[in-house]
Amino acid sequence: MATITITKLHCVRKQDVSGDDEPVIRLGGQRAWEGKMGKEDWEYPNESRTFGPSILVELKEKNGSSEKPLGSWTVSDVATTNKKVTASSSGFHYELFYNVA
Repeated sequence: MATITITKLHCVRKQDVSGDDEPVIRLGGQRAWEGKMGKEDWEYPNESRTFGPSILVELKEKNGSSEKPLGSWTVSDVATTNKKVTASSSGFHYELFYNVA
């Protein structure tokens, strides 16, 4: 079994026009972290899950009771440090960093 740790989340450009974004990180379909972020904010979730041979990492934007998908990645159990994945469109830009051990 491997362990993924979400180390950092950087909001380069937020999705909501007014107010803060409410990003949600899901690991393997389960909510792992949520918070509020503005443009250029950094958060350090430090959330870990064991998995094997792969896990789905999802970044979503909470809007009321619903969640809009921003990005998703399938992460394998190969060891890595400070790996960056990007969720971006014309309306938002996030960078998520993780380690796998």
